[in-house]
Amino acid sequence: MSRHSNPETNRWEEIQVTRLLFGLTEEEKTEYDSIASRIPVEELEQLDQVVASLDVIWADMQTEPLPEHLRHAIRIRASQELAAKPVVSLAKPSTYAMATLRGNRYLPWFVSALCLMFAVFAWLDNRPIEKVRPDVAQLQAELLTANQGLVQAKWSPGPTPSEGATGDIVWSASQQQGFMRFRGLPVNTPSQEQYQLWIFARNQSDTTPIDGGVFDITSTEEVVIPINAKLYVQDAYMFAVTIEKPGGVVVSSRERLPLLAKVE
Repeated sequence: MSRHSNPETNRWEEIQVTRLLFGLTEEEKTEYDSIASRIPVEELEQLDQVVASLDVIWADMQTEPLPEHLRHAIRIRASQELAAKPVVSLAKPSTYAMATLRGNRYLPWFVSALCLMFAVFAWLDNRPIEKVRPDVAQLQAELLTANQGLVQAKWSPGPTPSEGATGDIVWSASQQQGFMRFRGLPVNTPSQEQYQLWIFARNQSDTTPIDGGVFDITSTEEVVIPINAKLYVQDAYMFAVTIEKPGGVVVSSRERLPLLAKVE
């Protein structure tokens, strides 16, 4: 029986591709069993060898279900490939697969199906990886654990205090990074005003402390804010938080200075 002259054999091959790529519906399973029962044993064994080789390869590739739009597109592509002339393989199957298929008249069918699988695998492998941003509190904990040139200080009321505001600040001289922790600091409206950190260091005049970045408070519960120092900080000895216009200022008037933290 020739596979090119037998629609049932062709349909059985299509169902096998569907099974490998997507899985079968109950209706397709029934059709699969029905067709398999009518294919000569010798030919069925040859087809099963091909499918077994494909199954091994596909099992290594499959990572998660495909989106519905891709499933539909590949179903159409599968029908087109199986009806087309033999194509040249773009990838070399395993040694086991080649030994099984060498001299087999179903090799063109295998190549077509394999090309489909590698197309799907390429899609899975080339999807953009979502970058997970580390939690700020986690980064703070890691900085504390490193403890390299680390300075710590607790927030205390400034000249214009915010009642009930507490917290602390940590700064690593070696890594030039740090974090502020607040609890009870009033929530600000960014379009009207923002908080700004100032870092007093040995390499900078007291009149122009280093800008540590502007930030917003969105909750009176505990929040952790990363420090964004604009200049290199050498031997920080004090930190201050002021309230400024949106975007911050270059030099603060210090008219609204709710918090100070002195390094002991």
